[in-house]
Amino acid sequence: MISPRVGVPLLVVLALLVTAFPAFAQDAVTVGTVTSSGTSVDVPVYIRDAAGTPLGMDRPAGSKIQSFSLKVSYAPASAVSSVTFSRAGITAGLTPTSEFAPAGAGSVSLLDTFSETTSPIPFTLNASAPGNLVAHLVFTLSASAPPGSSIALTLDPSLTQLTDTGGSAATKETAANGQLTLVNGAIHVAPLSLSLTPGNRNVVVGAHATFNATLSVAVSTDTTVSLSSSAPSIATVPASIVIPHGERTVAIDVTGVAIGNATITASLEGGASAQASVAVQATLPCTTPAIPQPSAPATAGANASYSITWPAVSGASDYSIEESTDAGFASSSSRTVTTASAAYSHATGNARYYYRVRAHNGNGACDTRSDASSVVSVLIEPPAQAPTPVLPVVGSVQGNFGSYFKTSIQLYNPKQVAVSGKIVFHVQGVSGSEHDPSLAYSIEPGKTLSYADLLPAMGIASGLGTADVIADATSPLPIAVARIFNDAGVNGTTGLAEELITSDAALRQGDTGVLLAPSDLQRFRLNVGIRTFAEGATMNITVRNNDGVVVKTIARAYGPTYFVQTGAKDLLDYTLTGGETLSFELTAGSAILYGATTDNITNDPSVQFARRID
Repeated sequence: MISPRVGVPLLVVLALLVTAFPAFAQDAVTVGTVTSSGTSVDVPVYIRDAAGTPLGMDRPAGSKIQSFSLKVSYAPASAVSSVTFSRAGITAGLTPTSEFAPAGAGSVSLLDTFSETTSPIPFTLNASAPGNLVAHLVFTLSASAPPGSSIALTLDPSLTQLTDTGGSAATKETAANGQLTLVNGAIHVAPLSLSLTPGNRNVVVGAHATFNATLSVAVSTDTTVSLSSSAPSIATVPASIVIPHGERTVAIDVTGVAIGNATITASLEGGASAQASVAVQATLPCTTPAIPQPSAPATAGANASYSITWPAVSGASDYSIEESTDAGFASSSSRTVTTASAAYSHATGNARYYYRVRAHNGNGACDTRSDASSVVSVLIEPPAQAPTPVLPVVGSVQGNFGSYFKTSIQLYNPKQVAVSGKIVFHVQGVSGSEHDPSLAYSIEPGKTLSYADLLPAMGIASGLGTADVIADATSPLPIAVARIFNDAGVNGTTGLAEELITSDAALRQGDTGVLLAPSDLQRFRLNVGIRTFAEGATMNITVRNNDGVVVKTIARAYGPTYFVQTGAKDLLDYTLTGGETLSFELTAGSAILYGATTDNITNDPSVQFARRID
C-alpha cells in the first residue's frame, strides 16, 4: 500500500505530466462551403499539414504527404446534374504517377499519387486552416435544386486518407486511426431574386407600357409573380403573371388610366420583390431617340450564343437590329427587341456577321427612329477540334531474335454514364482512311473492358500500325492503357505500358525533338516510330555522334494519318555505332516520334518519346 506521504507527490507529478503533454496533432482534409451564383459551382478542397503527425514536411524523406484518396458524397443527389473532381492549387502543376476520379450515384472521388523525387507536394507546414488548396469540385446544379436550399458535401471517413508515395501502412493517416480530421462542406443555393426593367416608363392615358420581370435563374416549375400598383386609379397591372418553367423573363403590361405617377411592385411568394415607376401623361413628346452605341464580341464559336448589346436609349420603346454577312448591308435581316441586347448563334464557322442598331420611339402615337448606329461585327470561328487521342503503336507481329510482340488494352469508364466509341487501326506504310478496320466498344459506369491481343480481337491476324481511340459524339472518352509485350510462351512476357497520347502533345512545325540511340548496339536494337496527323509531317533529321559532330542529315516527309516503324539504318540511310543523338526538326505538319529499344537477348522492350527542345 502507498502511504499518503508518497502518494500525494506522485499524484501531483502525474497531474503535471498530463497537463504538460501536448494535444495530439492531426492533419486535416476540408471541403469548402460556398454559395452558388449560377448553375456552375466551384468548391475548393484543402489539406492542412500539421507538425507532429506521421506524415508531413517535418518528417524525413519517405514520410511526406505524397498521396491522397478523397471521396465526397453530395446530398440531395437530385440537386446535381454533373460533377468533376480534379487537382488544383499546389497540385495543379504536378505530374502524378497515378490518378483516378471514379464517380458513383451521389459521390465522386479523386485518388492521386506523386513521386516524392520528381513531384514533391509543396505543403506549408502548420498553415492557417483550412491549409493548402489541393483540388476542387465543379458542380453543375440541376434545375430541380431549390433556390435557398443547401447541398451537403460529406467526406467519406472510410475512403478518405493520406499516405506517402508508397502507401505505407505505418504512416497512413485516416479518421479511424485518429491521425486525420475531416471537415465537411456545403453548397448553399442562392435564393431566387427578381428584377423589373426598365426602372421607369412613360405612357399616355389609355395606352400601354411594358416592363420585363426577370428571375435570377430559370426554375423547374411555373413561377407566379404577384403584381400591384400603388395607384390603380392612375395605372393598372394584372393581379399576377406566370413565368413558365425553364424561362427567366416575362413581359408585364401596364395600362395608363389617368395623369399621375404610380409604382409597380412585383413579388414572389414568400420571397423577393422588385419595383419600377410609371408616369402617365396626357401626351408624350415624339422626340427622336439618340443613336444607340452597340458593342459585340470579336469572335464567337460555331453554335455558341453571343449577344449584341448597347446602353439603353432614353425615350426608346424598342430597337431594331440588322444582321448581314455584307458590311454594306446590301442584304440583311432585321429583328425588333424591347431590351438593350439581342442574342444570336450560327452553326457555320469562318463567317463574319455585321450588325447595326436603330432606336424607335413608339410610345403613344409616336413613331420616330434614330439613324443607324455604327457597325460592329463578329467572326464565327469553326468548332474547336478535340485533340485526337492515339496509341502511337499497336501490333501483333513477329520480331527479330525469336520475339513475337502483341498489344493488350484495358478501357476503364470512370463516369456516371455509359461511354461508347471505337478503336480505329491504321496499318503502317499508308495514310489512314475512313475504311480502316475498327472495333466498337461500350462500357457501363465503373466497368473495365479488356482485350488480351487487340488486333486479333479486331479480326486482324497480325500486323503493325497505330490506333485512334474515338468516342461517340455524345460520349466522353474512357481511360485507356495498352501494354506492348513480347510473348515468350511458357517463359512469360516482357513489355511496357503505353498510354493514350493526344495530338496536341505532338511535335509541330518549328519544334525540334530528340531521341538518344543506345550506347551498345550489339546488345540492343533501335527502331524509330513516326505517327502523323491530318496535315502530315515534313522534317529534317540530324545525327550527331558522342562528341556532338554532325555525321548525317536527311529530310523525310510523310502523308496524313501515317505511321511507320523502321530500323534506324533504314530511316537514316546511315549505320549508327552507338550513343548518337537524333534531332527531328519539324518543318511542316505534326507528328509523334519515338524510339523503341529492345534487348537482343531477352527481347525486353522500352520506349522513349522525342523530347521537345525548348
